[in-house]
Amino acid sequence: MATRNGSRTRRVPTLEVRRHVRVDGSVTETWSVRYYDVKGRRLRMVCRSREHADFERARLALKAAAYAPPPPGDEPDGTTKLASFWPVWVADARARIQPETVDQHVRVWENRVEPRFGEMELRRIKPRMVAQWRAELLADGGAEAVRKAMNLLQAMFTVAVEWGEADANPVTAVRKPKQGRRRVVEPLAPEAVEAIRAQLLAVDDFRSATMVSVLAYAGLRPGEMLGLEGRHIRERTMLVDQAVAHGRLKVQKTGRIYRTVDLFPLLRNDLLARQSVCGKSGPLLFGRDDGQPWRLDDWNNWRNRCFHKASRAAGLGMPRPYDLRHSFASLLIREQRQSIVDLADQLGHAPTMTLDTYSHVMREHRGAPPREAEGWIREARRNAGTV
Repeated sequence: MATRNGSRTRRVPTLEVRRHVRVDGSVTETWSVRYYDVKGRRLRMVCRSREHADFERARLALKAAAYAPPPPGDEPDGTTKLASFWPVWVADARARIQPETVDQHVRVWENRVEPRFGEMELRRIKPRMVAQWRAELLADGGAEAVRKAMNLLQAMFTVAVEWGEADANPVTAVRKPKQGRRRVVEPLAPEAVEAIRAQLLAVDDFRSATMVSVLAYAGLRPGEMLGLEGRHIRERTMLVDQAVAHGRLKVQKTGRIYRTVDLFPLLRNDLLARQSVCGKSGPLLFGRDDGQPWRLDDWNNWRNRCFHKASRAAGLGMPRPYDLRHSFASLLIREQRQSIVDLADQLGHAPTMTLDTYSHVMREHRGAPPREAEGWIREARRNAGTV
C-alpha cells in the first residue's frame, strides 16, 4: 500500500503464533513477529516466547515510527492528543489480543475514556486528573466498570511510553478499585447434578446430559468443554489444551500450553458414548450440527432452553452452568486426598485464587469424614435412575 507521493505508509508489526500437535496430543507454540523493513520487504522474526515476541514487536514498532511520518492527526513536538493516538493503539491491539476483547475496549473508550481525555495531550494527563476521573466514575457506576476504564487508559499509556509519545504512565500512580467476588460459590452436590441429568435424559437429550457431566465432574470451564475432542480423552485423565470462544478455537484461558484433569471412570464412559455418536460430524465432541464450534447464541440458547429448563423442573431454580465447575472442586475437597496446589492445578487456577474462591467450602467440610467421589456419583445416579 502506498501514498500519493509513492512512499509507503507505516505498517504496524504483528504477532503470529503457530501451533503444532504432538503425538501425545499436547500442543506446542512458536511465536514470531511479522514486519516490514525500510525497503518494504515483509520479514519474520522467530521468538523464544510470547513475552519475547511482545518485546520485539514493540521495539520494531518504535523503530518504524522513528523513520516514518506521523499519521494524520498527530501533532508535532510531543503534543499528540489521546484521541489521535487511539487509532494507532487499537490497530496494534487487534494484532495482539482476541477480537472480542478489542470490541470491549472500543466500547469503554467511547463511553468513558474519550469523553474525558480524548482532546487532551498525552503529556498533559497527570495522576491527579486520573484520580479525579476515577472518583467521578465510581459515583456514577460500579467498581468493575471503573477498573476496565482505568486498565484501558493504562494500557494505552504503556504503549505510548514505549513509542516515545509520552514520558510516563499517569495511571500507575492511581489505585484501582479493589476486585472482589460478587457472589459466594454454591456447589451442586451429585444428587442435584443427577436430578438435572435425569430431566435431560427423560427427553432423550443425551448430548446435554453429557455436557452437564463434564462440567460437574471434570470442572472444565464452558468454553473448554465445548473445545473437547476425542484425542483429549485418555485412560485416567483428560487433556485440556483449547477452548471455544465466539465460534473460534483458541488456547485455553490461562495461557498455559495444557493441563490434565483426573478422569472419573463414570465420566469417561459418558464421553466415550458421546464420541461414538458424534464421530462422523467432526472432531469436536460438542460441536454444532455442521461440526463447527458453538457461537455465543448457540450457548445462550442451550443454557436457556435446555439447562435452565431442566434445573427448574428438578426444583433447583436457575443455577449457572458455570456453577457446575464448583461442584467438581467441592468433590475433590470432600475427598481430602489432594493438596491445594494439586486442586489448583486441576482447575487451572493459581493456588491463591483457589484458596480465595473455595475457603468457605473447605471450612464447611473441615472435620467431616472423607467421601470418595466416584462412589458418591454412582450412588446419586442409582437414586436418580440415571445409571
